[in-house]
Amino acid sequence: MTLRLALLFPLLVILAGLSLSLGSVRISGGDLWAALSAPFGTEETAGATTGRSDDAGETVARVIVHTVRVPRTITALGAGAALSLAGLLMQTVFRNALAGPGVLGVTSGAGLGVALVLLAGAGSGMGVPVGVAAVFGASAVLGLALVVNRVIGQPVILLVLGLLFGYAASAGTTLLMASSPAEGLERYVVWSFGSFALPPGPGPIVLLGTVILVAVVLTGSGPRLDALLLGPLYAESSGLNARSAQGLLILVSGVLTGLVTALAGPITFIGVAVPHLARGWIRSSRHTALVPTTAALGASLGVAADIVSRLPGVERVLPLNAVMALVGVPVVLSVLLRPGRRVTEEGIGL
Repeated sequence: MTLRLALLFPLLVILAGLSLSLGSVRISGGDLWAALSAPFGTEETAGATTGRSDDAGETVARVIVHTVRVPRTITALGAGAALSLAGLLMQTVFRNALAGPGVLGVTSGAGLGVALVLLAGAGSGMGVPVGVAAVFGASAVLGLALVVNRVIGQPVILLVLGLLFGYAASAGTTLLMASSPAEGLERYVVWSFGSFALPPGPGPIVLLGTVILVAVVLTGSGPRLDALLLGPLYAESSGLNARSAQGLLILVSGVLTGLVTALAGPITFIGVAVPHLARGWIRSSRHTALVPTTAALGASLGVAADIVSRLPGVERVLPLNAVMALVGVPVVLSVLLRPGRRVTEEGIGL
């Protein structure tokens, strides 16, 4: 199990290197190393003293790497890991193999917030950033889910209500789309494709740092998550307050999902699929190993999908959501349908 987990980190390094070197402008290994080892900002003076063409090439590489590909790769790593962990937490809380980050309607709520700005607010000068609108929409739905969990405390009812919240938010978005001008509709559709292309700034670093912190805490809480997966009665008998633990996990999952949606748009599929891939890879459902495995696999799949979406020779960047499903579905099917796999009421096991 430890060896299988350790093998994922070289894979992450390889994929990150490919992400930094591949694209519309291919960067050689030497130029990539020079760009990464040089402080940001040196591209303004690089080559100015000598005027050599090779220095000019290094300057271009530094600009592309520092301003475009590093933020994009960090975002892909953080978003893939965050959504995968959010999906794992939802599957643990609801003990349902099909639960994912969007099961509570948080993603739909974020989409409604963005729609209010891009569609209803198109041309009205609202001036609200898309990321802020997504955070407010996601927070509103997450707040409703937490209130319902506190009042009712039954995961099955919360699951149904979460789906209803999502349908209601989607319906509101559809109504806004039906009455929106063409400019706002186009902007919303582009946002709904999802993208890891972010400008340099604190966003990618905050996302990745948050995911690492959450992964470390959840790994240390592995035995408690195992107890919760076995049911609330078993968790209570083990000294765990199941209701409070479920509410906390819902909050963490919602925050991760909302943060990713605010930065990269509504990324789908990965949160439902990766936890199953992780269980199949390490052949265990113990959260102490499952949490880091899920995070590493999710980060790998996020970077891999982003690489495919902008392969050299492709004139346009492909929609990330479509690429995510096309890359992930065959992999997940190969795991779920392999001989020896079994499905139980608690989920998909070994």
